[in-house]
Amino acid sequence: MKRVLISLFLAFSFLFAATNSETFAKFDRNFMALNRSAKIKLHNDIKNIYVDAIIKNDKNTKKQALTRLITSSKALGFDSSAYIRDLNAINGVKGASAPAVLPALTLLSATKVNDTLVLKFNTKLDTARLKTSFAKQQNAYKNIMDIDGRLNGNPLTYKNFISDYIHISQYDKNTVRIIFSDKVQKTIKANATGDLLIISAQNFISNENVRAPLHKLKNKNEKPAQSAVEPNLKSESVQSEPAQSEPVEESLPPVAAGKFSRNKTIVIDPGHGGTDPGAVNGSLKEKTAVLGVAKKLGEILKSRGYKVYFTRSTDVFINLRSRTKFANDKMADLFVSIHANAAPNAAKAKSMHGIETFFLSPARSERSKNAAALENKSDIEEMNYFSQQTFLNVLNREKIIASNKLGIDIQKEILASARKVYAASDGSVREAPFWVLVGALMPAVLVEIGYITHPVEGEKLFDEAYQKALANGIANGIDGYFAKNR
Repeated sequence: MKRVLISLFLAFSFLFAATNSETFAKFDRNFMALNRSAKIKLHNDIKNIYVDAIIKNDKNTKKQALTRLITSSKALGFDSSAYIRDLNAINGVKGASAPAVLPALTLLSATKVNDTLVLKFNTKLDTARLKTSFAKQQNAYKNIMDIDGRLNGNPLTYKNFISDYIHISQYDKNTVRIIFSDKVQKTIKANATGDLLIISAQNFISNENVRAPLHKLKNKNEKPAQSAVEPNLKSESVQSEPAQSEPVEESLPPVAAGKFSRNKTIVIDPGHGGTDPGAVNGSLKEKTAVLGVAKKLGEILKSRGYKVYFTRSTDVFINLRSRTKFANDKMADLFVSIHANAAPNAAKAKSMHGIETFFLSPARSERSKNAAALENKSDIEEMNYFSQQTFLNVLNREKIIASNKLGIDIQKEILASARKVYAASDGSVREAPFWVLVGALMPAVLVEIGYITHPVEGEKLFDEAYQKALANGIANGIDGYFAKNR
């Protein structure tokens, strides 16, 4: 029997190798003579071979695929830099790990196009150059966007467009700052396409009075001091320590009550578990807090008509690959992974707090990279760094866009719900390479429900009322997503 199995394995291996060889041979013979649509199809065939080689850690096949992907990418006008870096790393080219030097970036113009503000640059915009932050000042909500580059010309101002007031200026010699100021809180969305950055806005929370995080007051009659100068918001650390508020007993109704199908399957993934506690603050363990929120989320979603599965419902360890495989096997419509964040060191533990929602993509900021590194510790993935980065670059773009939309809806609603119990701050929707999301074939997000290392927020993550509010917010976000994407 063993011989039969070995023979079958060798036969299948040979067949697969022959298929790869045939595809490579077809590429070498015909690629340049094909029309564009046929070139793209063959390019994608090679890409599939490459991704499979990454998973199997087949170095030889990776090299063969990469050489052809570089050729096809250049012929089709696609970005080949990630493939070149990966091939250099495999070949042991000195300096392959060094980050590419980005060309000087200049903002050439800003134009109103329908309901969007379109910024044109002198070269393709790498969103790693873009950093965002938020501030509440007196009666204005301010979204701040910093771009590593120069402004070609004088500062620009727009009034009563996508925001009440938009100001574009040279903040320092290396930074263009765009400030979006509004009387009501808004979400600013920015999408990079080549040398264009397309910016739009939507209402964040309507008809709701939400308390912004405040500094602790010395006494009840003292008002917080207002700075006369604009604060330096370039740093990605979150805002000051949030104020506490008493839990409310009012019910938290679902949003998006319009007609849409809830005949959907949702897989909820409580992070870590068992021998992997996740982030720890004394006796407080991430694995415990996220399981509590996950179970409450499951109950809410089931009550609304969704089919719900858990990657774990008890304190057990589940490796990362098994989590998304489980979701794929259940043919889930959404995959929601729940985690808690942690400050990188004790010095920042008191200042870092807030709720963040991530979707899978190459990291765009140091904060995103740090969050991903923290959660990826339990990953047993053997892909090298360059393979990982290239893998991300070949992900299905449609899934990334859908995951981004899901993240926006969940972040909006979880904040609205959480703030009924506690003055949570907005860490925004971010891109990051969380490996727990890599294998998911459906829209997938990772929700960081707060910082377990924060002296107030950490304790709050174990509060029943707050866990229920967080869970309800995630459920509302899922409702909102399906209501908009029927």
